[in-house]
Amino acid sequence: MKHFTAAVTLFGALCASAAAFAQQSVADFYKGRTVAIVMGTGPGGSYDLYGRLVANHFGKHIPGNPAMIVEHMPGAGGATAANFMFGAGPQDGSKILLTHALPLIEKLQSNGVRFESRKFQWIGAYDQISQVLAIWHTSPGGTIQDLKTKDVVIGSMGRSHLSYQWATLLKDTLGAQFRVIAGYPTGGELNLAMERGEIAGWTIAWENLTGNASWLKEKKVLIPVQFTLTRMKELPDVPTLIELSQGESKEIAEFLAAGTPHARGLAAGPGVPGPRVEALRAAFDAMVKDPAFLEEAAKRNLAISPRNWKEVSDLTDRIVNVSPEFVAKVKKAVGSPD
Repeated sequence: MKHFTAAVTLFGALCASAAAFAQQSVADFYKGRTVAIVMGTGPGGSYDLYGRLVANHFGKHIPGNPAMIVEHMPGAGGATAANFMFGAGPQDGSKILLTHALPLIEKLQSNGVRFESRKFQWIGAYDQISQVLAIWHTSPGGTIQDLKTKDVVIGSMGRSHLSYQWATLLKDTLGAQFRVIAGYPTGGELNLAMERGEIAGWTIAWENLTGNASWLKEKKVLIPVQFTLTRMKELPDVPTLIELSQGESKEIAEFLAAGTPHARGLAAGPGVPGPRVEALRAAFDAMVKDPAFLEEAAKRNLAISPRNWKEVSDLTDRIVNVSPEFVAKVKKAVGSPD
């Protein structure tokens, strides 16, 4: 018994020593290093706002307290950045992906996708993307009836981007005739196009909209529909697309909405060593509770409603496990380029 007790004590000491060594190894790696937050959009827009917020606070919770910067890698609705982080990007934890709705991209945009969502090592999601259709006040399309009957042009990013998919699904659901055009590289350029009258409006993230506070205060934009699971507390009288849908259209709207937390998440590449991933997850959990982080988010009008890595991983599995038959129906409804 004495030998057994001694062995247990020694084993426990070795485990504690190994954990301490791993933590120290993580700190040694990150000390004096600059870590990049890589995002799949250009400057401007809600992704950039969140990326800079995270870069301001994440590093102080990571062992070794690395400096953090933002890197832009736009293209293919976020797939370009995801492909890089999944493959050619460094697999050492020196770059962290600020994600788009990767499971949806994987299922709906098979061409050009070279990543597997479930193999990313999810760190957590700080919110879910809440998108609405914003129509400039001098343009037609400010009501559901206008969208059905008026000559309206809705702008978007690429055809694989949620800004295009939501607008196209709305058109399909309403049986409307408005046009959806793709090709704007950033939310900032879509905002300018809306102000100039090139487009009536676009599917904008709520944080992008609140970043232009005068638009809401002066009622320069009208919001006929929101693309969320439930009505936002800020828009209690605006219907969701799910509410406007029936049957298969409603199932598709619910499927797209289920992917929104991934569009406000962080992930490490599949080859990043386990101890570093564990440290990044712990740092994320600490960051989203940090009063300084929450205070800056509030000042920037950025919502924070976090999910831990396990919750995000579970949502990933739910999306990537849907049947090919259902995916084909979704692709047709949202105008997927495939």
